[in-house]
Amino acid sequence: MIYHRKAETVRAIQIKDYSPATVSAVRAFTGSDRVEHRRHIMAGQDAIQVVIQGRCGHINLYRGDWLVRSDLTGWCKYRDHEFKQRYEEGEHGQQSGNQVADGL
Repeated sequence: MIYHRKAETVRAIQIKDYSPATVSAVRAFTGSDRVEHRRHIMAGQDAIQVVIQGRCGHINLYRGDWLVRSDLTGWCKYRDHEFKQRYEEGEHGQQSGNQVADGL
């Protein structure tokens, strides 16, 4: 999905499950070769773990999380309620597309 907020444009993908299709979508979105479904990362929860070039370390994405690529801040992870508050609610949050964006 593509969102516009004030002077910021972001591309985002939400983690809805840990299926191979979701792992492939995250791989395509980030352009990373290091994306995998990891079992029991935190408190018995599974996660999709991604390593993005130019960023130190890895990102663990749990069900409901959003992975965001922003023109201003780069790669970020948001929980569902944080993402909706920042990008979907209020006068500045508006969605402009419903497709999974290609990696930037």
